[in-house]
Amino acid sequence: MRELVLGGEGLIGSSLVKTLERQGHTVRSLDLRSGFDLRRPFDLAPFSEADRIWFLAWDTGGSKYIEAENVQHIQYKNNCEISLRVFDALERTKTPFLFTTSQLAVLPTAYGTTKKMAWHWASHLGGKVARLWNVYGWEHPDVKSHVVTDLVLSGLQGRVRAMTQGFERRRFLYKTDCVEALIALFESDVSTAEIAGDRWIAIREIAEEVGSQLNVEVDYGDREGSEVPVDPAEILPDWRPRIELREGIESVITDAREYLRSRPEIRDQAQSELSRVN
Repeated sequence: MRELVLGGEGLIGSSLVKTLERQGHTVRSLDLRSGFDLRRPFDLAPFSEADRIWFLAWDTGGSKYIEAENVQHIQYKNNCEISLRVFDALERTKTPFLFTTSQLAVLPTAYGTTKKMAWHWASHLGGKVARLWNVYGWEHPDVKSHVVTDLVLSGLQGRVRAMTQGFERRRFLYKTDCVEALIALFESDVSTAEIAGDRWIAIREIAEEVGSQLNVEVDYGDREGSEVPVDPAEILPDWRPRIELREGIESVITDAREYLRSRPEIRDQAQSELSRVN
């Protein structure tokens, strides 16, 4: 099949692209990282030529980004512009598509509000909708990276450092499990499904597992972390996660080490930032 992945260089998208290619499909990725801005007018050819479209592109990140007051306006702006362009292209080309929304679509933040809007928009256009909980894996470490990446990176610098007290919980799901579920949803008769890890896990458990695997100490911050204790109610039928927490963390550490070996400037920058903050 001819697959079009919007946001194919992100945490989930990059894993999805690799999986689809291994399955023998022809895959094209459109991503801001490679210069394709879905907020701007674009040629409809990639949409009309595809057999399936995976709508993953979004202005998103970990809680330190999506909860930051100083970037709420830009998140509203970016995600509304992405939605306008992409959903208009999907309506005009009628190409089958899947959109990923979030557990956090219940929150009155820029991220939650725009995800909820797009969730309903996708449904009205006849698209499939996957609602995701706390997908993790190694990713480029920056202001948008998620908590597992940040904990692993700090641990590789000598000490795991959590920004909060660590009691807030998540339903963590490793990226390859997420991709497997997304593909199963698209190929099923189900129109909407919730995709999540099988249990709630405190950030402290993640931090302690990282510290144990790296044989380093763990430090916690003073502030209370946020959580949205909403349980998934419509789990994708005949699917369950395969990757246990220890295995997922081990994979993130392996990927992080390879990333830092190949990018010494990132390693040095991370060390400098950690020294400055702590």
